[in-house]
Amino acid sequence: MPPPNLDKVKISKTVALPGDFLSVVREPNSERLWLGHSDAKIYAIDFGEEKPAAAAALEGHKSYVSGLGLIGNTLVSVSWDRKLIWWDLANRRVVRTVDAHDRWIRRLAVNRAQTLIATISDDMTCKLWDALSGKMIHKLTGFEATVPKYDNPNKIFSCAISPDGRHFAAADDAAQVVVWETETGREAARFEAPSYLGISQGGYLSASRICCMAFSPDGKSLALAGKERAGELFVISGPGLVQIFDWQTGQKSYEQKAGGQFESIYWHPESAWILVAPFANGPLCFLDPAKPRVLKETPATIPTCGLAVNEAADAFYTAGSGKALKWEFPA
Repeated sequence: MPPPNLDKVKISKTVALPGDFLSVVREPNSERLWLGHSDAKIYAIDFGEEKPAAAAALEGHKSYVSGLGLIGNTLVSVSWDRKLIWWDLANRRVVRTVDAHDRWIRRLAVNRAQTLIATISDDMTCKLWDALSGKMIHKLTGFEATVPKYDNPNKIFSCAISPDGRHFAAADDAAQVVVWETETGREAARFEAPSYLGISQGGYLSASRICCMAFSPDGKSLALAGKERAGELFVISGPGLVQIFDWQTGQKSYEQKAGGQFESIYWHPESAWILVAPFANGPLCFLDPAKPRVLKETPATIPTCGLAVNEAADAFYTAGSGKALKWEFPA
């Protein structure tokens, strides 16, 4: 069941900065956030302060900072400049820079044990890296270079690592979902989610796609979120869509439409709810993972690109166009 104060969720603090926050990670047991920005800088915000502000802390990338993760006291970041960078947070300096991919890097994921980093890129590869040494462990392939039938360039937009760290999943613009074993790099499963596949018109795909994903707490299911197939026309607006699959069999067990295109997702560790945040044209939605229903909708206020939740799941943070926000569930 959702916490009894879910209906009282509200914004408690706001930090504004021109441009776009594209990624966010929170230091454990704190309210300090690290945020990747469209100006190629990484900012620090401590929402524990009475009047938090964004401080430009780390500079080293040359383009959008699209993904962030933490390995102990080390921050890792990826960017459209194709680089993967390790940062010593105590001394605010670069520890290691790797030319990780041949095209833009879209996202980064870190396992709970903080031993493994995963990256996805427009070069249509996923890569697994040893978090401490920076050595590439596996190069994962299996997606087509173009979207079948439409002959449009393909992209990988979303990824996730299972709670036990044994599996890594990613999805492409053709609505193909592939799951690999992290230890061996072998493909473990593959299935289609056609509701997210846009329709071609005039040589272009509509904006429908799987934008984000999350494994269930027991690791047996995979939640996909984004925007529903838009139909025969190129349409930016449209219903947001969340579907849950048994990733081993590819069987869909859940579907909920709400709001607009979802860009970020969080699955509560006790399955009390799933939180999805929209990129535009829709509210934040708390969904019941046990059966398709919306538990709570609340205005997102900004196009959201990043989401972080604290350990108690009684506060969370969203970041996106021009702002970073702290949300709380008042008693």
